[in-house]
Amino acid sequence: MKLKDKIGIVTGGANGIGRAIALGLAKEGAGVVVADIDSDQANKVADEIKALGCKAMAIRTDVTKFNEANLMAKTVLEEFKKIDILVNNAGGSARERATLFCESTEEVWDYVFRINLKGTFNCTRAVIEHMIQRRSGKIVNIASDTGLVGYAGFVDYSTAKAGIIGFTHALAKEVASCGINVNAVAPGPTATRVMLASLPGDKFKQRIGLGRLGKPEEIAAMVVFLTTEDANFITGQVIPVCGLSNLGTS
Repeated sequence: MKLKDKIGIVTGGANGIGRAIALGLAKEGAGVVVADIDSDQANKVADEIKALGCKAMAIRTDVTKFNEANLMAKTVLEEFKKIDILVNNAGGSARERATLFCESTEEVWDYVFRINLKGTFNCTRAVIEHMIQRRSGKIVNIASDTGLVGYAGFVDYSTAKAGIIGFTHALAKEVASCGINVNAVAPGPTATRVMLASLPGDKFKQRIGLGRLGKPEEIAAMVVFLTTEDANFITGQVIPVCGLSNLGTS
C-alpha cells in the first residue's frame, strides 16, 4: 500500500469522481476525510472506506465559505494530527442554467466561480500553512479539459477551470522548496450520475478520440498516483485524463 499512514482530504467526495478518488486513496492505505455539502452521502462513503479497514471521517463542508473550509481543516488536525493530501475535487457547472455568453448572468458566473475557483482557494489556504510547517504535502486540483480548450455554452465553467490551472502552476512554484507537490488533473466528459442525467453521453462522444465517456475510477487512478511517492518529481503539471478530447476531433 503506497499511502499507508497518510491522511487525505477529498472535497466533493460524496459522489461521482470524488467518491472514486476517496475510495482509491483508501485502497492504497490512506485515511480519508470526505468533505462535502451532502453529509448523508459523505457518511456513506466514509462507511465504505472504514469497511476497507482504513480510517475515515465525513465532514459537512461548503467549500465556498472560507470559515467552513478552515473549520474542516482544524477538525481533521484535531482528529488525525496531520494532513498529507488535499484533493480539491468539489466543483461543477451551472448545467441547468448553462447559456451562451451573450445570455449569461452575473449570478450564474458568481456561482460557478465560487464553487470551483474560490472553493479551491479556500480549502488550499486552510491547509497550506500546515503543509509548509511539515515541509511535506500533495495537493491535486481537479480542473477540466474545458479549462484547456473551452466549450461553447460553458464560458463561465471553462474560465473557472482555466483559473484552477493557473492557480496550480503558480502555487507549485511558491511551495516547491517546501517539499509540497501541486498538480492538476483535467478530466474529460465522465460518466457520473450528474453528467448522465443532465447531458446525454452521446452528445460528447464526437469530441472524444476514444469514442466513450470516461469512468470516475479512471480519473481517480491518476489522482491517486499523483499523491504517492512515485510522483515526487512531478509538480506544477496539468495532466489531461480525457480520452483525447483536449486535442479536438481531427
